[in-house]
Amino acid sequence: MEPITVITDSLLAALGVIFGIILLYYYFNTNKENRKKETIMWIGAFFSLALFALFGAISHGVTSIALENLFWPPTMIFGGITFIFFVAGVIIYQKETITSLIIIPIILVCFYLVMCILFNWLFLIWVLLLLICSVIIFFYAFKAKSEGEELAPYLIYGMIIVIISGLVYAIGSMIGYHTYFGPNNEYLFKPHNDIFHSIAMIGMCVFFIGFRKEFV
Repeated sequence: MEPITVITDSLLAALGVIFGIILLYYYFNTNKENRKKETIMWIGAFFSLALFALFGAISHGVTSIALENLFWPPTMIFGGITFIFFVAGVIIYQKETITSLIIIPIILVCFYLVMCILFNWLFLIWVLLLLICSVIIFFYAFKAKSEGEELAPYLIYGMIIVIISGLVYAIGSMIGYHTYFGPNNEYLFKPHNDIFHSIAMIGMCVFFIGFRKEFV
């Protein structure tokens, strides 16, 4: 059991729910003709993030290996879907064709699920997907920046922060440092997990500030 990771995962899940609900509120309180399709993608990303972190909290909070193995696959699934939502959002934001909107996310979903199954839901596969999604998001974000779009800097800086969090996790996993604590050394502590969650929360805040600006 990793109680500190459960706490940081739970905070990340709460952040996803709060941001998703706020954007949903703004969306439905906007005139129908002014509602933007990409907002649905941002909302989906935050709610998917909440599920990603929630299943992660459960996986790190149980003492049974069987339960951990049960909850880890949905953790990885929603972790990937989160950034595929972001990719779909930037494609819509840049008013790309419906073909790009459908094909790119479908290819990413299929690639991600196949890789996860082949590598037994290894978290580093999520990091790989994050890097692929980052390239796509950066492409459209810099395109938006060249066109003077207000959201562009938030996409760029938010993505940079999230990439840093993913790299911290990947490096921490390779180093493999961990320790045990508690009255009988029964609790496991992997600091890279919690650093990853903390940095990711900052990145999500940057995204949210940018998305909210579309309504104010």
